[in-house]
Amino acid sequence: MKLRYIALAAALMLSGCGGAENSSGGNESASQVVTTTSSAAGSAESEAVTSEPQGSSLKELSEELKAADSSILTGSALYGERLFEKNCQKLYLCRQSDLTDGFIVYNNGGGKADEISVIKRADGDSDRASKVLNDRKTVRYNDFKGYVPAELPKIEAGRVFTVKGYSVLIISDSADRLEKIIREKLS
Repeated sequence: MKLRYIALAAALMLSGCGGAENSSGGNESASQVVTTTSSAAGSAESEAVTSEPQGSSLKELSEELKAADSSILTGSALYGERLFEKNCQKLYLCRQSDLTDGFIVYNNGGGKADEISVIKRADGDSDRASKVLNDRKTVRYNDFKGYVPAELPKIEAGRVFTVKGYSVLIISDSADRLEKIIREKLS
């Protein structure tokens, strides 16, 4: 009987890992990508598209990056999708309308810090976008510090760089290979 109580207590403690109530009343970590959107009727819609992403080349790039590390990079959201719009303020501290293009590729299973964010600001201020991505990296670090500390070296080694006005964040054990793909596609 005592073992059941211990197991129940452990399950309850783990169910709250990484979660914090956000400004919309949800229970998501500040660095986690929200993977569903709610309609006016209150039902969940998965990655519903409101408009075609502007950069088909970015869509191809995001798919190539997911394929390059398919066991870890399992989710994505593209500029123009409701999922990207929903996460824009939380992840990049701006509205989707402040950008002209972008995407995020991430691990949607939890427990892995891996992500690639590519954004291009409408005002062309890539320095500001790079600062936002460095701040995002810091938030990721702080979230994983108490959640999965084994991911911290990967986050610390994460890199932010700019190519052709696009600001890029890579957090991955395969960062060298992924950066090469990005630089080749965006150059």
